[in-house]
Amino acid sequence: MNDIKRARLRQMQRLNLALLGASLVLLTASVRYQALWPWLRWLQAFAEASAIGAIADWYAVVALFRRPLGLPIPHTAIIPRNQRKIADSLGTFVAQYLLTPDTIVAKLERFETARQLAGWFVVPANAAAFADALTGLLPALLRAPDDADLRRLFRTAVVPRLLALDAARVTQKFIELLLDTRLHSALLDRALILLDGWLIENEALIRDKFAQASKYTPAFVDGYIVRKFLEGVRALIHDVGVDSAHPLRESFETTLRDWSRALVESAEQREAAQSWLRGAVAAFAGDQDLQRLREALATRAEADLARPDSVLRHSAAALIVALAQGVARDRAIVQRLEGSWLRFVRTAAARHGGQISALIAEVVKGWDADEVSRKIELEIGPDLQFIRINGALVGGIVGLVLYAGTVMVGR
Repeated sequence: MNDIKRARLRQMQRLNLALLGASLVLLTASVRYQALWPWLRWLQAFAEASAIGAIADWYAVVALFRRPLGLPIPHTAIIPRNQRKIADSLGTFVAQYLLTPDTIVAKLERFETARQLAGWFVVPANAAAFADALTGLLPALLRAPDDADLRRLFRTAVVPRLLALDAARVTQKFIELLLDTRLHSALLDRALILLDGWLIENEALIRDKFAQASKYTPAFVDGYIVRKFLEGVRALIHDVGVDSAHPLRESFETTLRDWSRALVESAEQREAAQSWLRGAVAAFAGDQDLQRLREALATRAEADLARPDSVLRHSAAALIVALAQGVARDRAIVQRLEGSWLRFVRTAAARHGGQISALIAEVVKGWDADEVSRKIELEIGPDLQFIRINGALVGGIVGLVLYAGTVMVGR
């Protein structure tokens, strides 16, 4: 592409040089033979003014990029000498007119990004391509904790930050969130359902364990005791589940509130929370069982993705298409997604627009001044050469008009 632009610039420069040469030849011929043919004075006026216009415009164009003929003429090589000013002006222009939140959002609103993306993902081929790229990352992600370089980065950069967290304060804030939103009650309901199901599925196991502990009672007595015990526990679970004011619910909430206060007030509880955090970080970083599990999952994922009928890839593509179809049909969802996207863009532009403009200015300042001049000349030079052509032609016409005026005045 640059070669094509450079060739076009050279072509335009040669054309201008030819026009200047033609003007000078005409000027010389008209002066030489004017005594024989007086009407050549008109040609002389045209050629003279044309040559002057061509040379003046050549000087003006060249002075933008370099010193004409290498001479240290003041106010030449304008672009190289003013590179830093141009960089600052460019950065300011970008910040004030291009990267303003209103400008960016106004442009993006016309694209309807959420609807366009949903429409793109509805096409099965597009969803399959995206799912292929997405699922292809799965084995590497699963193996990431086993990578020596990543482990070193995690150990030196991430672990110290994690261990510096106030685990007690984080846990206390989480408990407060559960209590304020009443989610602790929903969690208790879910735990009661799971406990009830576990008791039903493991009744025989509980009876066997009870029989082993009670060696001197008959089996039918053991069975009766265990059955009654389980019936009592399940009845209690049912009562707690259906009664929102049950004392055990209040006790559960009181226990959470007491624990929340203790996490702040008790040094022992704070140390216990910090110890748990240290154990969790250590387990994530070096637990052999987790490593074997990740490796097994990664190996299976690779084997599945190597097959043309990959379940992972097909499932991911089907899920993407289903989600896109659901979004595309629901205008309210599209509007919410579009609104969220535009709010994010507005916030990012307001927060980082100045940094981007400063980065642009610094990048331009870091360029070689002569290289910048050459690049700009390569881009707009061919158009600037038309100024020289126009200067030669317009100059010649103006010369004729002025000569005609002097002839009329002389009469």
